[in-house]
Amino acid sequence: MISALFFRKRKRKRKRKRWREFLGLLKALRSRWPGEKLYVVLDNFSPHKHPNVRAWAAANEVELVFLPTYG
Repeated sequence: MISALFFRKRKRKRKRKRWREFLGLLKALRSRWPGEKLYVVLDNFSPHKHPNVRAWAAANEVELVFLPTYG
């Protein structure tokens, strides 16, 4: 019970990892290297495959390269 109360009062220390944050990273990379085609190697984390991320990448010359799944 005490640990449940502690967990409830504790603030989230880790930032969220959603598609919006990932898209922000891609935009930062694009602004750092404008006019060049970018290749970004990714794992199969679901925010990397979000339709908005894929659409933005296709429109801005960013190639998303996914690692194969093993198992």
